[in-house]
Amino acid sequence: MNFRSEPTDLRVLLVEDDFASVSMFTDILKIHFGFEICSVNTLEEASNKLESFSPELLILDINLPDGNSINFLKELYQKGFPEFKVIFTTAYANYAVEAFRLSALDFLLKPIAPQNLIASVEKVLKNISAENYRKQLETLFLNDRQPKDKKIVLKTQDDIHVVALQDIIHAQADNNYTIFYLTNLKKVLVSKPLKKFENDLSKYGFLRTHQSHLINSAHILSYHRKKQCVVLHGDIEVPVAQNRKQILLNFFN
Repeated sequence: MNFRSEPTDLRVLLVEDDFASVSMFTDILKIHFGFEICSVNTLEEASNKLESFSPELLILDINLPDGNSINFLKELYQKGFPEFKVIFTTAYANYAVEAFRLSALDFLLKPIAPQNLIASVEKVLKNISAENYRKQLETLFLNDRQPKDKKIVLKTQDDIHVVALQDIIHAQADNNYTIFYLTNLKKVLVSKPLKKFENDLSKYGFLRTHQSHLINSAHILSYHRKKQCVVLHGDIEVPVAQNRKQILLNFFN
């Protein structure tokens, strides 16, 4: 590592039952950031430490011997919004990954490279309001509980929007930005490329009909062969590229 962050006395509660991971996390967080670390192996121990240690950051393994960390966090949330940020870790590639991506919360897939841990910590500690962080946590809880009623976090320059996928009509590329068109006629401009959202949303019925357009198939009204466009809710016409035409026709079939 070529640089070391300025030392800080930020308190981190590490909840992890794998000894090698505990050792690696502790070394990096102390050496690179100068954090004060408290490590425990179970959720019961973590619950007991919350009041006495008052952590500002939790690093939680999702699956622990005495339970699931998402459910643990839900219970804390119901008792009153926790005054700490959270990074989840997991050894299971498919476990809750979509819920985390849609909520824009950080998670780390084991085995974890030191530089990925550092980047994740730096990202989660960036200045973000408690209200916006609450929105992200609520989205995670909802998606984890209701897989058929997903929501996504859309971050703009000034705010965070929690949007139901069913309320997105389509998304349009604008250089390295993406514009989301919603059923309430609002537009949300996000500083991420359309490709990023295509990867996350394609499994929920979103189709890439054009280099610049991603549509929600739930809002398709018709397809105009002559115009080579698809008509969406609100009579919105979106072009269909020749090399994407078969994808759309497969949907109708």
